[in-house]
Amino acid sequence: MPAWNSTEYAKRLEAQERGELVQVVAWNDEIPIGKAMVLFPKHEEYSTSAEREACGEIRDVGVEPDARRLGVATAMIAFLEGAVREYELFRIGLTVSLAAEDGPARALYAKLGYAVAHGPFITSTSLFDDDGRPIHVGAVMSYLTKPLEAS
Repeated sequence: MPAWNSTEYAKRLEAQERGELVQVVAWNDEIPIGKAMVLFPKHEEYSTSAEREACGEIRDVGVEPDARRLGVATAMIAFLEGAVREYELFRIGLTVSLAAEDGPARALYAKLGYAVAHGPFITSTSLFDDDGRPIHVGAVMSYLTKPLEAS
């Protein structure tokens, strides 16, 4: 499952080794079909929203189109919720777009118990490809959170 540049996953693995995030990849045999991660407070990209809500922050959830609606995202999110509990945070959050095409994601998060904590707000950033060219990303978003019980 591609990232926006060839060094992104190496950076994530290094951050995971430092205990700043946990990544999960879903596989169908030897083919990756889903990805997601959760950031913890000491990660350099931990958001103001996550800080405000005092939670682990899910990011970069993606499932290959042919594998959608099979429980892949639900399983990955459950795994990340467990990682947040192990980190001894008892709240988890994520940002979700309010665009019409992201309606299925919003419905999934609601089904899993996530509720709007704040928003809507506009977010924008620039990611950089392998040649250093910016990839501009922006959307109208809401921040959702879910309380987690201690395990």
